[in-house]
Amino acid sequence: MDIYLNRLFPIRAIGPGICLVHKDRYVAILEAIPINFALRAPEEQERLIKGYANFLNGLNFPVQLFVRSDFLRVDEYLADLKSHEDAIEAHLRPSLGDYIQFLRETVSVNRLVKRRFYIVMAWQGHESRKIPRTRGEILWDEAEHELIRRREILIQGLRPLGIRLQTLDQVSTLHFLQSSFGQGPAASERS
Repeated sequence: MDIYLNRLFPIRAIGPGICLVHKDRYVAILEAIPINFALRAPEEQERLIKGYANFLNGLNFPVQLFVRSDFLRVDEYLADLKSHEDAIEAHLRPSLGDYIQFLRETVSVNRLVKRRFYIVMAWQGHESRKIPRTRGEILWDEAEHELIRRREILIQGLRPLGIRLQTLDQVSTLHFLQSSFGQGPAASERS
């Protein structure tokens, strides 16, 4: 791991769905799979906005919302389409060529952007403890239990709005942290 990243965000351990930063601060990162808000009727949009505001106001723990915009590269996609040209029927090939040309022109004028939405939750070792932490005590199980509880609250609160959540695994968490601090490849460059 990059030394700069480790100074800025000292990661001690990464496990499935959780990472330890500093001495007793634990973080879980969830990716939110949104709905297409723009395609909703104005009344539905208003209902969703009110529901989202009520959800946020009802939380009893802090969360950070993180939106990342990745520029999509379609070169590989277009090359893959072109490589399969011989496999499609002859009368459809001109349409494929038109489609590829349309995509090239669209991308040359407008950059295609994929927005990804994340929720970052943190838990500090002293938040809910009645007994002071002893020197060297490992709080992983306690932190994991609390972050899972909080994740379930988020899932239940966002489900009526059509927003799904998924927990990042260890590799995705590391990629998220690296790309968020400019120390690694963006998601669009990895895929």
